[in-house]
Amino acid sequence: MNLRYLELAMTVLLIGVAIYTILGGMLSVLVTDFLQFNVMSVGLLVVTFLVLHQVGWDKIVATVQTHHGPGGFNPFVTRELGWPFVLSNLLTNTAAVLTWQTCIARLLAAKDSQTGRKVYTGTAFFFVCRWVIPGIWGIAALAMIEPSIIEKIGFQFGEKEGSLFAMPYLLSQIVPAGMMGLLVAAMLAADMSTDSSYMLTWGSVIYNDILAPFRKVAWSEKKGLLWNRCIIALIGVFLLIWGLWYKLEGNLWEYLQTTGTIYLASMSVLLIACCYWKRANNWGAIAAIVTGAALPVLALSLNLFVQVPVLDAAGQALLKDGKAVTEGWATHNLGSNFVNIGTYAAVAVAMVIGSLLKPKREIV
Repeated sequence: MNLRYLELAMTVLLIGVAIYTILGGMLSVLVTDFLQFNVMSVGLLVVTFLVLHQVGWDKIVATVQTHHGPGGFNPFVTRELGWPFVLSNLLTNTAAVLTWQTCIARLLAAKDSQTGRKVYTGTAFFFVCRWVIPGIWGIAALAMIEPSIIEKIGFQFGEKEGSLFAMPYLLSQIVPAGMMGLLVAAMLAADMSTDSSYMLTWGSVIYNDILAPFRKVAWSEKKGLLWNRCIIALIGVFLLIWGLWYKLEGNLWEYLQTTGTIYLASMSVLLIACCYWKRANNWGAIAAIVTGAALPVLALSLNLFVQVPVLDAAGQALLKDGKAVTEGWATHNLGSNFVNIGTYAAVAVAMVIGSLLKPKREIV
């Protein structure tokens, strides 16, 4: 299989999602998301039960114990993870639940607070599943697939490592043909639901929050609709280039955390401060937003432009394919987890200092 065919198929799918999102708006997203959610849930749960039946829970547990020891069950005892990893992920996921537009847009559209609570309580199980299910599939692949097979597959696709192909290869071996169709439908549903949600919710933010100061006179409904559709189309282009065509190197989740922190750190701190601190004001909000953007961008820039050689236990440079292994300065000296934690802490301090610096209004 040529990966270019997959990219072409995903491009066509994204274009289709953009068309129905632009033309149908929120109604089309709500209807299609509901249908896609049902297909995705059934497909993922059925395949998970099949994986557990074929591999067995005991073998999954034994595989984790063999490859990762106690650290596979307790992140606090392994050097690669530890409390910084746990705290960084806790901050990221808490902030995402509070402020990430694809989540919060549904909550803000609820008719009352009771309905809003039902949105979260009703979907809490699936919030957990979207982390647990891929983990189970990945561990099952680690238990069942020989490393030599994965390396060979990676080589066929021109990849340096084949680990990303382990889970798909496992599913292709144990999932029956008919059920494979259900699984593919679930994957497509997940992709379409994500794309449409990103386009609509972030398009709304750009139109209502970023462009609002430039609208000196209220726009007509026709003009506002045209601009909204153009914004959604541009977001679709961004998703296509950055999400599909651009090839990321290194740890993808750490990269997503750092880039997501640009938004999540400032918005979550700002939301909490504005709700529970009377002294919070626009000076503090501006300071929080600037700080929340500056620190992750600085870390990403240092990782991109300043490379540091990776050393082994003896202090010698690690080599791979005859070349020295390097990593970004911020990752090497600080670690992405500390970058994220430090950003949240700095944003909170900036929010407090900025708010306190603004003079109080004197009541006459």
